[in-house]
Amino acid sequence: MKRFYEIVSIFAPNITDDKLNIYIKKIKEIISSCKGNVINEENWGNRKLAYEIKKFENGIYYFIFCEAEGNSLPSELKKFFSINEDVLRYGIKKVVVKKEKNYPIEQSKSQVGS
Repeated sequence: MKRFYEIVSIFAPNITDDKLNIYIKKIKEIISSCKGNVINEENWGNRKLAYEIKKFENGIYYFIFCEAEGNSLPSELKKFFSINEDVLRYGIKKVVVKKEKNYPIEQSKSQVGS
């Protein structure tokens, strides 16, 4: 059964574009390994954080909307995010999608980590 997820990650503002692209590519590989694909992605850019995290006042926000088979994607992403020092925060939210219109109607079960 396909499940839909919204993934928001905040990276340290001092990483290079090349390093950011490597991280995003790795996230997409994890999604693919869970028999999923990316539906939409957006680089929200460098934004001010609500509060200081790891001595940073800004962070690079990146959003991915994807689908995957089963329920292993959140745990695989959590492993990736937790071992990377350049990830300040992340959020993984399962989204229920209305079949005939293909848009989110209800959000449930979110995971937020640091």
